[in-house]
Amino acid sequence: MAAPYLWKHPKHGTYCVIWMQGGKQRRKSLKTRDRKIANIKLNHFKRELTAGKVSSIIRKGNRRFYAFADEFLKEHADARTRDKTADLYRVALEKAKLSWGDIPLGHISSRHIDAYISDMIRAGLAKPTINKNLRHLKGALRKAFDWDYIDRPVKFPPPLPVEEKSRFLSAEQLQAIFGNIPDQEFYDLCLFALCTGLRSGEVLSLTWEDIDNPEQFMRIDSRQKSKRENRIPINSGARAVLDRCRARGMDRVFREISTTRVSKLFKKAVRKAKLPDDIRFHDLRHTFGSMLAMAGRQGKDIQDLMRHASFASTLVYAKLSPDHLREASESVHVPLLPMPAKK
Repeated sequence: MAAPYLWKHPKHGTYCVIWMQGGKQRRKSLKTRDRKIANIKLNHFKRELTAGKVSSIIRKGNRRFYAFADEFLKEHADARTRDKTADLYRVALEKAKLSWGDIPLGHISSRHIDAYISDMIRAGLAKPTINKNLRHLKGALRKAFDWDYIDRPVKFPPPLPVEEKSRFLSAEQLQAIFGNIPDQEFYDLCLFALCTGLRSGEVLSLTWEDIDNPEQFMRIDSRQKSKRENRIPINSGARAVLDRCRARGMDRVFREISTTRVSKLFKKAVRKAKLPDDIRFHDLRHTFGSMLAMAGRQGKDIQDLMRHASFASTLVYAKLSPDHLREASESVHVPLLPMPAKK
């Protein structure tokens, strides 16, 4: 059997390793244009091949979608992501199965993605839900490329346009919602989210080791959405909630429930308050950002406190309420000007 060797792709300039396996020639991209790095990766590949660790590599067209979806959920989503994220991947892949059937991975094209979108539109799914499924399907198929099941990433269209609407909750809405939360622990959890702008997963993951780490700051674990460790100040409202939580003597700051359960409990309070059904727990975070903006805080301050990687996200979250805009408009004092003379 011929030893694996390097081959440079004439179009992309990236190096690949070529070898024979099962009587067929195999090819694996090394994802580098640097010859020295390619040689290092080639030597590593030879050791892996000798140890029998690359037998699962399958050329484009041989792996079918159903088998890949099951493997992706087991080896990646369930093993390396949070339960809620794994569920989102599972939903996106199940809808793709219904749309495409068990086709070879290498056959998936932008036409199949268009059909996937059309099927969800016909099923009556909202545009934000369709975009969410597209993001997770794209992530799964990107992993198929990383695993060398397909030669190139599948091309996805831009997300469906969604009309931006203000998610700011007024003082009256907040009073109505919190007035319908009978459980003191859940009340404190919601109030803490409002005072800090933390997402539900970030609130639930807090331990006492994260509080005052360092003094007057709390640590946000890197396993949360931002994928990096952050520290934000503990304001007076959050401190009051933390004092009540500490008095309960629990091992964690808040009880161990799922983010799904948090959403359901919050939605129950919204319905009891007879408010619009589209109000979500995450709107507490939007409200925090909007209150910062209405307090006259600069965009950089809002970005830092809400831990946005992109300033564009800050502009979306820092929506001002219509009432605040009206008050700002009324603050403009136009000088008394002479009326035109009557003819």
